[in-house]
Amino acid sequence: MANIVDLPDEIILIIWNKLNKIDVLYSFINVNKRFNKLIRDKTYTRSIELLKTNCEEDNCSLSDQILDRLCLDILPQIHKTVEQLILESHSIERILFAGNYPRLCKLTLINLTQELAMPIFANGSHFAKIFKNQIMHLVVFIDESESRSYVDLRMNVFERIFALFTNLRDLDFGQTSKWLHPVLKLNSLSSNSCFSSTIVNLHINVFTFDDCQCLLDGRLSQLRTFIVSIVLICNSKLSIHNANILHLKCFSLISYNRTNEYDSQIVPLLRRMIYLEQLTLYLTVHNRSTFIDGSHLKNEILDHMIQLQTFNFTIITRTNVNIFVNNQLYEDIRCTFLNEKFHQVDFYLDQYPDGMARSYIYSLPYNMNVMRDISRNFPGGLFTNVRVISLTDVFYPFEHCFYKRITCSFPFLTNLTVSDMNRRNYKPSHESNKNNQMSSVIVFPYLTHLEIICGNIDSAEQFLVDTKTLLPRLIDLTIPYSYIQEVTENFIREATRHNCANIKRLTFGERSLVHSKDFYQYFPCYK
Repeated sequence: MANIVDLPDEIILIIWNKLNKIDVLYSFINVNKRFNKLIRDKTYTRSIELLKTNCEEDNCSLSDQILDRLCLDILPQIHKTVEQLILESHSIERILFAGNYPRLCKLTLINLTQELAMPIFANGSHFAKIFKNQIMHLVVFIDESESRSYVDLRMNVFERIFALFTNLRDLDFGQTSKWLHPVLKLNSLSSNSCFSSTIVNLHINVFTFDDCQCLLDGRLSQLRTFIVSIVLICNSKLSIHNANILHLKCFSLISYNRTNEYDSQIVPLLRRMIYLEQLTLYLTVHNRSTFIDGSHLKNEILDHMIQLQTFNFTIITRTNVNIFVNNQLYEDIRCTFLNEKFHQVDFYLDQYPDGMARSYIYSLPYNMNVMRDISRNFPGGLFTNVRVISLTDVFYPFEHCFYKRITCSFPFLTNLTVSDMNRRNYKPSHESNKNNQMSSVIVFPYLTHLEIICGNIDSAEQFLVDTKTLLPRLIDLTIPYSYIQEVTENFIREATRHNCANIKRLTFGERSLVHSKDFYQYFPCYK
């Protein structure tokens, strides 16, 4: 086997680029002059991610030993070529003060806490003096474990960032939550609050539709891309100036909670964006007399956007009148998408016992990473971008074949929430036909987080019994305590032991419980 020192520079760089950058810096700097030259070259040190290798299972903090070496030895040698830094909260100050970073223009701060955010973004801080004119691209991931984070953020940090960075073009308020970021409430801010006129791209999460409209009141005069997630879309309380929004080119609106204000609030806003080139919508609309279909989207929205090139959407509509779902209705809806405004579209319909119905339409290829409230009528497909889904059916149970369709459709799924309210029509014997079951066992190879909420014991049985489902990477389980107790037979059942072996976090929803010795033996990784 060839020694690494015998390889040409190009091959060494290819190898290094496949490894964690901290490991490379820690292992190869100061080994010899050749390696030092390669490491210090701007092509390798342009972007540095200084996080623990596996942030999915644990926190991202670096050990004190690694941090000392980075700050005292490594970063002083390479800081002049660094253009982008990705840091976690506990090491932010030490790393930023380990060099001058004259080229630094992109900064990502992960798990930022209120305690750290306030002094860092203070106008007279050491950080501000060095970087206020340099930073053009800023990503902030808020530590959602701090209960006060979003409250103080909306009142202080958000305004401070806009006031501090004189050349900020891209701002992304990120999060670690699988559904939504910690949200900002902006409609309470004064109309004189400083919104940076240099912002071109904004990715943010707000509480209400009014908060979204505050950001489109003209103060962000250079805004071209606006990606917003909204918790609640209710009737607006603002007096809105309904002038067209001429500067916006890309708009993404995501709201997972249901709204009754689609026609009164969302459609009028979209029709003001006449020069939009890219549009993304994820909406759950209730209390409409008709489904949102291709004809509606074309006539009410798309025809008003004369420069639109790309339209991605997931729109769920729940009717408030009786609609009979049959083959003719499927065909009628399908025909509404046979239009040059649309590319490939798929959909399915749900009929409810009360006569109401639901449509679930989405564009393909599906480029979002979340798909919520999937029912048993989901037709399947291949959704390689999706990492997070929820399965919900109030009236009908999920069967084994449905879960088989899910794992085939979402091969890279990491987060799954199941709400199955109904018992299955049949129950196989407890451990019978083991060989036959193994032949159809379902595997979720990348699933790390599973949440089983309201419903019945069938879901727990389906996912935790290893003759039905294998979850080799499951580390986080949320489940009613009575379910886990029953399905594991008080933590002694062998058929569920395998899927529980790697679980580190358990959430039961009840108050703190005193666990038995069998419990801790059953969950050896539980913290």
